[in-house]
Amino acid sequence: MSAIDKKYEKMLAGRKRRNAKRKFLLSLKVLLALAFFAALVWGANFFYNSNYFKIKNISVEGNRYYSSDEIRKWADVATGENIFEIDKKKIEDKLIDNLIRLKSATMKKIFPDSVELIITERKPFVIAVFGGKYYVLDNEGIVLEALSGSIPGDYKNLIQVKNGLKSHPEIGEKIARRNILSSADIYEALDLEIKNKIKEAYISDGPEQDIIMVTTDAKKIIFGTSDKIADKNAILRQILDNVSKSGIYYSVIDLKNTGNPVIK
Repeated sequence: MSAIDKKYEKMLAGRKRRNAKRKFLLSLKVLLALAFFAALVWGANFFYNSNYFKIKNISVEGNRYYSSDEIRKWADVATGENIFEIDKKKIEDKLIDNLIRLKSATMKKIFPDSVELIITERKPFVIAVFGGKYYVLDNEGIVLEALSGSIPGDYKNLIQVKNGLKSHPEIGEKIARRNILSSADIYEALDLEIKNKIKEAYISDGPEQDIIMVTTDAKKIIFGTSDKIADKNAILRQILDNVSKSGIYYSVIDLKNTGNPVIK
């Protein structure tokens, strides 16, 4: 074998050793990367399932009618659950669907181990009377409660509206008759002295369906609709002051036309 052949074989042998070394180092890097990734996954899984993310506190804010325990019960969130595995929307929807008096429900995850349920409740706004029953409505017309007999003290400050319903509604139903809510809007806008003289309201028969307030001494104040409430209230205040000073007897004050109110 010539010197040139020996030199060539030596070069080939060196090249093979370098290639083998590169392959070894590459394989080692891949193995280390896989080992690191596996360790990372294991560590994350261990951390994910550790007590660090187990719920320890469930607080309730904004509730008054419903107790905190009742809210927690319907939310169906328990201490010890993993905070990542709680379905926020499912819990919010469940609360709204099952608790009639809830207007909104929001669940906040406070990492690492707390949940807050923020509640907005519907508030009684008006009482619609029909067939010997009293239906408590909120300001959107949602029926919150049906009462029979005497009105509880908590509801004494609500105006009772007669002849607004044509049938018995279901709890949770939305009443579409706007004049019932408008009666309460008018009542709430009255000053305290006049409000204390109002016994109830009713909706007149016929196409106009006027809103009529009835005083404790059986006098009628016809508002018509709830438009121009401020103007009608100012006119009513002036009329009542005038009739009080002059001693004029009246049974009806008609405010439907603010430009020409009528006293009968």
